[in-house]
Amino acid sequence: MKTKIVLMVSVVLIVFLSPVTFAADNKDFYESGQIVAGEVWNMVNIYNDDTVVDMSGGMCDQIWTYHLSTLNITGGQAQVWAQDHSVINISDGTISNSAYAYLNSTINYSGSAFGHNLGAFDSGKVYMTGGTIENIGSSDLGIVNLYGGTISDSLFASGSAVINMFGYDLVKSYSGGNYDNGWVSGFWSDDIAFNIDLYGSETYSHINLIPEPFTIWLLGLGCLRFMRKRTCKVIR
Repeated sequence: MKTKIVLMVSVVLIVFLSPVTFAADNKDFYESGQIVAGEVWNMVNIYNDDTVVDMSGGMCDQIWTYHLSTLNITGGQAQVWAQDHSVINISDGTISNSAYAYLNSTINYSGSAFGHNLGAFDSGKVYMTGGTIENIGSSDLGIVNLYGGTISDSLFASGSAVINMFGYDLVKSYSGGNYDNGWVSGFWSDDIAFNIDLYGSETYSHINLIPEPFTIWLLGLGCLRFMRKRTCKVIR
């Protein structure tokens, strides 16, 4: 009998101490707010210029940002789309499928964030300084700026898009790699080495290798010939 009572008390404590989970079809933010652990949403829309939403936990199947709003993701799981000059800052948490910037919006990807697809389309911009992502893509005037982090699979670009890579000892090839469309390798400014495959026959021509600031300073001192051989080699 005593054992049965202890078991019943344990069950009651688990029920009351467990985080509450909220589920709804969608959530619209017209002013600043939060998404926290235990919340589950199918779709979240963020509107208005001054709206700032902080996501520290929870799960969202889709988050769309509009106008000049800002979304800060430091935890949880979601896939996100930025539009209309909005900004999404992702420094932790999991991108369950995609994080895409459209229509002059910006995504900043950093820290220990983890995800599958990151991209800039229709004049969107992406800045990656850390975190881990599988694939990065860009098209239709999209701009991707890569300063650090881990890209585990490939880069893709087409149309008028560009992918700028900042670092040193930068090398790119138009052939080879897992997709036989070439590869790019080198070191980020924090001395972390990378070797990334290119996907798609157009991608090679859209990759810009940009030496880090110290290298640019050396170029200005008259080391142009030497640095071309060492930092921006193109293998053919």
